[in-house]
Amino acid sequence: MSSPTRILFITGNSRSGSTILGAALNQIDGIFCAGEMQRIWDKGWLSDEYCSCGAPILSCTFWSTIFSQVIGSYDPKIALKLRRARDSLVKLHGLPRPLTLHSLNNLSATTRDYLTLTERLYQTIQKHTGCRLIVDTSKYPTYSYLLRLLPSLDVRVVHLVRDARATAYSWQRIKAYPTAKGIRHMERHTALRSAVAWLILNSLADLLWERDLQRYKLVRYEDFATCPRAIFKSILDHAGESAVAPPLVGEDTMNIRHHHIIAGNANRFRTGLVKLMLDDEWRSKLSLVDIGLVTLVTLPLLRKYGYWSPALTPATAPLPTVPHQ
Repeated sequence: MSSPTRILFITGNSRSGSTILGAALNQIDGIFCAGEMQRIWDKGWLSDEYCSCGAPILSCTFWSTIFSQVIGSYDPKIALKLRRARDSLVKLHGLPRPLTLHSLNNLSATTRDYLTLTERLYQTIQKHTGCRLIVDTSKYPTYSYLLRLLPSLDVRVVHLVRDARATAYSWQRIKAYPTAKGIRHMERHTALRSAVAWLILNSLADLLWERDLQRYKLVRYEDFATCPRAIFKSILDHAGESAVAPPLVGEDTMNIRHHHIIAGNANRFRTGLVKLMLDDEWRSKLSLVDIGLVTLVTLPLLRKYGYWSPALTPATAPLPTVPHQ
């Protein structure tokens, strides 16, 4: 039997630094960051979106080869069928089905076809790149949980969290990136919507993975930004890549070279020297009303992850030190 395809899955909520983390890991020989693989069947995604190399995905020299082997030519009707099968298990309206799923036997034929194709997609990426490890930054906890059911995949999870107030502020920023249909502006969310999504997705990640000590690791964005060498080392150890060196120039700078990342933050198009710095602009730019609202909604997990203490005010509290898992 061939060895399982190893996946390092970044789970949690959006705007937590997963794109830059994935791009950095991609710089290590033998590690390939694919980006947000669960999004590829979204409406118009393969036909409109650009790979991080700057080419349309279906014209990209890398991805065009992968998809031609996995699905042949792109067909919007097939994409719709696959998207519906995915959503029936991954999206929130499909709960609690994924929470009680322990095998693939009880799934519909269409859903099994989707999972078989997904399995083949990762295997094709590994074969084409020759990599030892694929990094998937999809974040959706339910999608990561489905991957663990596929026998040919060995999935390890990094649960990347960021202060909910910082995430809320990030969702209010204006960000744009190029697509086949011109410049697209990324969604912007209200503080309340951002807080609810942060609470739900991080709670799901905890529920689905936290008890699996062999495959789960919690990492805070703030620790990654301020102590990158130590965090890279802990992530690589968790992924079974203890022998490789962190992708750093000095203590806090990365040299991001050419890559092929699908989806993610607009900074996936950034290359060259990138200095890791803590982005805590929310402390001075997010309104006190929004700070209070987000703190109230997300308080249980803020305390759990070490972001809030009753003795400190939310806007000025220094980031406490918590032990890494």
